[in-house]
Amino acid sequence: MFATSSDILKWADSQHVAIGGFNVYNFEGIKAVIEGAEEEETPIIIQMHPASLQRGAKPLMAMALEAANLSKVPVSIHLDHVDSLEVVKEGIDFGLQSFMPDGSIHNYQGNVEFTRLCARIIKDNEGFVEGELGRLSGTEDGTTIENYKSLLTDPLQVIDFVSSTTIDALAVCVGNVHGKYLSEPKLDFQRLYRIREATEIPLVMHGASGLPNEIISECIRAGISKFNVNTELRQAYILGMSEAVDQGMSDLISVMNLCIVKMREVVVSKIRQYSFI
Repeated sequence: MFATSSDILKWADSQHVAIGGFNVYNFEGIKAVIEGAEEEETPIIIQMHPASLQRGAKPLMAMALEAANLSKVPVSIHLDHVDSLEVVKEGIDFGLQSFMPDGSIHNYQGNVEFTRLCARIIKDNEGFVEGELGRLSGTEDGTTIENYKSLLTDPLQVIDFVSSTTIDALAVCVGNVHGKYLSEPKLDFQRLYRIREATEIPLVMHGASGLPNEIISECIRAGISKFNVNTELRQAYILGMSEAVDQGMSDLISVMNLCIVKMREVVVSKIRQYSFI
């Protein structure tokens, strides 16, 4: 059943767990995420990156929305890392209600202005807004942010940023990175707890791939309500394709089903990880 991101995050808060925001790029991804959520009887958020819309556009959004409507569990559709008003308007015109305007490339005031402008349009259409304060290092969907350009979230800016932009959820940067961690993850939990003290809105962590259970649990205790999952789902899809080639599969449906199985295993694993404190 289709649900709003706000309702799903409220449910997570009531259960003292976190929600998975799973990035998808095709039919197999959508099917794997929803099947995993139904297996665990847990609400989830399906996310799409604007880069994927350049390849799939309206048919991809239509598939995701219809799959959400048919799901046995609450499912929201969220447009991730939006960098222009045009993409926001396109998503709204097609029926999307959940967005992450990403103004992290700008300085603080530029981030505020971009996020606030997007939020005004989204909220005029009764939508949900996630903003990011700070900037993650790492690589995602062809975009690489060098470590020296990454900025940690400043707890002293949180109150002003949230009130000025009217966002509903805040993506934080506390040492988390997009893509693979090339060394042992070292998150700044003191900073994360200070951010939690500054605002009551849900906190979101991008770049959670590969984090061990103890770090995930501590993040949830510190206020993280949503973890974004991208890298590990993509790896699972590629693994399925690789195994299909190794096995000499020639039937496309069998190849697709193998990829779905691999991604669904990741979804189930993440849902269980985010539910355990």
